[in-house]
Parts: sequence; C-alpha cells; structure tokens
Amino acid sequence: MRTDVLTETSLSSTFAITVLSAACIVCILRWFLRRPRNFPPGPFGLPVVGYLPFFSKKPFIDLIDLSKKYGKVFSLRVGSLNVVVLCDFLAIKEAMSKDAFLDRPPNIQIQGLSENISFLSVNGNWWKEQRRFSVQILRNHGYGKTKMEDYIKEEISIILDHLASLNGAVCDIREILVPSMSNIISAFIFGRRFEYDDPKRKYLDKRLSEFIEHVKWFDLKTFFPWMKPFLSALNSRYKTSTVELLAFIREEINNHKKRLDENNLQDYISSFLVEMRDRKKYDMLRGNVRVWFLGGSGTVRTTIEWCLLTMATYPDVQKRVQKEIDSVIGRERLPSWDDNVHFHYTQAVLYEVQRWQTIVPLSLLRYTNEDSTVQGYNIPKGTTVINNIWAVHNDPRYWKKPNEFFPEHFLSQDGTTFVKSEYFIPFCVGKRSCPGEKMAIVEIFLYFVSILQRFTVALSAGEKPNFDGICEVTWDPKFHHLMFLSR
Repeated sequence: MRTDVLTETSLSSTFAITVLSAACIVCILRWFLRRPRNFPPGPFGLPVVGYLPFFSKKPFIDLIDLSKKYGKVFSLRVGSLNVVVLCDFLAIKEAMSKDAFLDRPPNIQIQGLSENISFLSVNGNWWKEQRRFSVQILRNHGYGKTKMEDYIKEEISIILDHLASLNGAVCDIREILVPSMSNIISAFIFGRRFEYDDPKRKYLDKRLSEFIEHVKWFDLKTFFPWMKPFLSALNSRYKTSTVELLAFIREEINNHKKRLDENNLQDYISSFLVEMRDRKKYDMLRGNVRVWFLGGSGTVRTTIEWCLLTMATYPDVQKRVQKEIDSVIGRERLPSWDDNVHFHYTQAVLYEVQRWQTIVPLSLLRYTNEDSTVQGYNIPKGTTVINNIWAVHNDPRYWKKPNEFFPEHFLSQDGTTFVKSEYFIPFCVGKRSCPGEKMAIVEIFLYFVSILQRFTVALSAGEKPNFDGICEVTWDPKFHHLMFLSR
C-alpha cells in the first residue's frame, strides 16, 4: 500500500511539473510571438534568437526576399527586439521625415562606440546640438569651399606621384587610399596631415583598422542587450584596440588644450574645446572623432575602390569618361569641384557605381521615440527600424536595369545631361542623414577624375573582376590586382 501511495505521489508530481513547464513554454511563446495591433506582418523566427540564425552574409538580400512575401514594410523578431524593415523608397521617405523616427536604439553597438557617446548615437536635444555644431564647423573650416579642396588636392598629388612611380606594376590600391583618406580627416580633426611613413600615421591607421574590424551591423550586443557583459569580456582584442585608439585621441585633445588660441581655431578639436568647454563634453569629443574617421574615410575609400574596379571592368565606359575629362579640363590641371557641372557622363558613372554597389546597404538603426505610423501600419514607441537602401537602389520600379551597371540611369533621354534621381539615397534621407554627405561627394569626384585624367585602370593579366563584395557595415570589394597605366 505504501509503495502504491509513493508511486501515485511521484506520478502526480511529474504530471504537475509537466503541466507547469508546458504552461511556461506557452507563456514564453505567446510573449515572443505577440504583435501590437496593426503591426506590419512578418516571420516569427525562433524563440529567444528570433530570425537572426536565418540571415546569410548578405542580410540586405535576405530582407529583400522577405519583402517579396510580406510586403515592402514588414516586421521580424531579432533577438530581444521587435524590428520593422522598410524596403521601399516611399516608406523610408515617410518615416525618416517624422521626428518619431529620429532616435537611435538605446543599446546600439553598430558604430562600435559602446565606451563613448557621439553625435551618431545620442538622441534628442543632445543630438540636435552636436549635429548643428558639426555642420557649422564643416562650413567654418571650408568644407564645401576652396580650403577643403586644398586638403584633398594635396593628398591626390601624392597618390598620383606614387602611382606614376609604379610604372604600371600591379598594386593594392587600398593600401594607397587608406592613409590618403585618413589624412583628409586628420586635417579637419587635428589641423594637420601625417606623412605616410610617420609612426603616428601608421599607429593611427592600424588602430582604426582593428577598430573597424569589430564594427558589425548585426552586433549581438545590439539585439541581445543582456549579453553585453559576457561578450565584452570575451572580446579582448577589440577592447585593446579601442583603449589604444582612445589614448591616441586623448593625447591629441590634450595637445590642443595646451596650444589653444581662441582667435585662431584651425580644426574640429579646437572649435569643440571652445564651444563645449563649459559643458565638459570631452567624452562626446572622443566619440565624435572616432565617428569622423570611421564614416569620413572608410566609406569614401570603399566608393573609390568600387569605381576603379568598375572602370577596369568596363574599358569602353572608362574611355568615355577620359574623353570627357580631356574635353572639359584637359590633362594639365587637377579638377576642381566647380568643374563638376560640366562632367555629365562622369557624374552619371559615379552615381551609378554608388547605386549598383550600394556602399552602406542597410542604414544605421533607428528607434521610435513615440507611437507613429508608416504606410498605414502602426509602429509603437520603442520599435527598432531598418532602412534597406540596397532594396531601393535595386527596385525595378525605379531603375530600368537594377541589377546591371548602367550609367544611363542618371542621364537624360538623349544621353547628354546628368540627371540625379530622387531614388538615389546612399546617405539615407531626412533630418538624420549623413552630415558629411557634401564632403564625401566632393572627395569622390576629385579623386576619381584626377586618377583617370593621368591613368588608365586595368586588371592584371588573366584576373577576372569579382563584384561579390564583403558586407560588414559597408559593402567592400574583395581584393583585386589593379594596374595604373600612364596615359
């Protein structure tokens, strides 16, 4: 009898545990699968991790595939977050024009700036102040004017001399472009450039390279905030490169403090120290400096690499660009930004490369600071939003040949006049679009025209072009052996 009682008690306990476990699982699934009223449709994914395991190395393509099933505005669960994806120009334009979509997620790690705040990651009045200040400093220091061109042309002249010294030998153009792009930002931030063999130049570029290696679009700390302490402890190399980069920036700031002349502000750091000294925002300054180097040098360098690879692949297009260069400015003087209005075909080529190989396929994450709507759907406060720029740039509704390199996308019907399309949005749209857009456009134009003015770009013998890039935050071309043959 006693054995029967024990057996019955054991069975009852097992049954109760099973029922309780099942109830917990149901509650967890109901919590995970819940959707707000009139929320955009989308896949459910898996418990805890959501849709994250299903992303390939090209998440922007995966999101386009999902949009074909769920619509241009859809949702999915990624880790701990409800995410709304916008794969349509009109949806992106509508959302980004609203103040409700101005914020960044509170746990954003995409910039790799967890240790420091910056104008890229802060929200509200703080962001407005820093954005306004950064744009004003760009204007004050001649960015968009002659002074900026002087910085750029100095670096271009050095690159041209270096390419000429190679006498047509194959080279890694990235190794040449990295210090050049970095020097332009150095001139703006520090008030001076570094010689290529300067130990400080090499140290800075190495720390920046290590830092950028760890900047991921799908960073686990963004979508799994509770994992941040564990992941940070594991990534010692990232912490080391970050500490060393911050130390470099801190030394530059301290040197600027010592020699600060309020009547002669030569660069971004000096201007910041005068403007912000009473508010003690030096953490913001360090973060801002890293953002300028990350966005101001990496994206421009990547764009120019794609442009040069494209010219090597399409020699007929390259010849037409060079013919226009010879016609407009000849081969003796370097181009100026004022010349751009006469370069119709060249501008069409540059814009088409940036459309065809969208450098930032997925724009930096946004976060709703209040309830709002997009295309008739309810988007609650606290929703993470992804803009799929690649989807807009490859939408057959907007482009005649979306999957091909076709400069005619940006030419008038008779092929003689450059025409910019409203669907071309490499810097996104709205109030929080990239503040360095004008600076980047000028750099790309001047570098591209100057190089093709002096050289014909070609692939090494037997090498085939590969336009299957590598996606981190930016869409980078794979390594190619390029030759620069004097014209």
